[in-house]
Amino acid sequence: MTTEIPKEQWKEFFDNLSRDLDDWETDVSVYSNDIGAQTVAEGLPFHGLTAEETAGGELVIELSVGDRTESHQTHPIVDPVKVAFKGAGIGPGGVLDIEDASGTKTLVKFIQPFPVLVEYRAMDLIAVASSGE
Repeated sequence: MTTEIPKEQWKEFFDNLSRDLDDWETDVSVYSNDIGAQTVAEGLPFHGLTAEETAGGELVIELSVGDRTESHQTHPIVDPVKVAFKGAGIGPGGVLDIEDASGTKTLVKFIQPFPVLVEYRAMDLIAVASSGE
């Protein structure tokens, strides 16, 4: 089910999403009438979203993906008017849809945690179970 996020809740929603899905593998695509469908990033880890007002009073959402200098990308969405999220059903993940005033959509698909993160958490759980905590 897709849920539209009210504008007054964007900052809190982005903060929570940035914390909960940090390092998740993502695919980022942009769809517009002018350029059609464009892939912005594939398989890069998610590192956050922020909503900031510029000195000129314009709202900009910044999406950050990638983990190394050569793969890090920041994608700005200027004058956003709609933010919606469709959960994956069972568990975390899903698709974030951000639309700007021109009708251009940025879709961020949260695929899965990176395997290293999953392995680390599994090892952490084994360590906790072994210590009797």
